[in-house]
Amino acid sequence: MTKKEKTFERLKRNPRDVTFDEAQRLLKDFGFLERHPKGGSRHYIYYHQSLDRIVTLTKGTKSLPVYQVKDVLWSIKRLRSSHEER
Repeated sequence: MTKKEKTFERLKRNPRDVTFDEAQRLLKDFGFLERHPKGGSRHYIYYHQSLDRIVTLTKGTKSLPVYQVKDVLWSIKRLRSSHEER
């Protein structure tokens, strides 16, 4: 099992204790691109050319809200399934 797979599984088991850096690294490992916030915002946007939705993460808190972690997991699962269909 690769490091990104281990991180993915750990996030699935415990979505309550995930930092911005962990989620960011995982998204980038799966090929997501980052759009930096404008105007002092703390919201970073991630997108992938194979998906039709974005993932938003809030930087500056101790841990991410659970709904943001679940959005990361859902997007990665969807990306994996779209690659398996090909």
